[in-house]
Amino acid sequence: MPRRTRAETRDLMLRAAVDLIRERAEAAGDDVLAAALAHVRLTQVAERATAIVRAETGDHRAKAITTGAIYQQWPGQADFQVDLLFHIADLQARLVPGLAESIRRFKEARAAAVPLEAVVLATMEEVHRHYREDPLFRVEFSLLLGASDPRLRAALAHRQSRFYESVDQAWQGLLDVYALRMRPPFRIRDLSRAVAAQIAGSVVIWFADPEILDDPVGEPDRSLMSRSVLAIFDRLTEPDHGRSNR
Repeated sequence: MPRRTRAETRDLMLRAAVDLIRERAEAAGDDVLAAALAHVRLTQVAERATAIVRAETGDHRAKAITTGAIYQQWPGQADFQVDLLFHIADLQARLVPGLAESIRRFKEARAAAVPLEAVVLATMEEVHRHYREDPLFRVEFSLLLGASDPRLRAALAHRQSRFYESVDQAWQGLLDVYALRMRPPFRIRDLSRAVAAQIAGSVVIWFADPEILDDPVGEPDRSLMSRSVLAIFDRLTEPDHGRSNR
């Protein structure tokens, strides 16, 4: 096999670490969540990274990740954890799987005369389901509650910045397709933040009691959460009469 570059080794190690964190976060117990990063050791990550390479190449004799390769990347465990925090922040900043093509999906819905209300409700249910099922969200939330370390706060701030950049684009795309605009004095970032707060809070209470978000209307695949987001959306937006519907 060709020699791995330092960048390739770093990416492989971070990927392996995320795999380990996901597995640990899926286990039961608050102590597991609180210690999700602390218990991910470089030696474990190296073993998992080696296993990933061998599984993906089909070569069970592929060169293992060595301790020397690890410490070329990170001088110590703390340095690795800080880098890992930023890596997790980047992962979590992305939209849910499939939503990267949101603009195309919005256009298809508009062309098929799907009501805007149905699009918002369905999209929010998809987002909510993703965060409920993603163990990294639980780890991230536990970190948010104890964000006193400057490095941790920097990683979380980085996550917020990246997240809102992508979410702003998705919401703006929906407004454009359905010929809407933000209702003054609100801005697209206000919509992104309000909805994000609703999603995060509702996921937390869903963990304690899933039935708490049952749809008051009684429709399948709808919930109090998605209807609350729709109410926020309706209040913060208005028709853009200067733009032709598409």
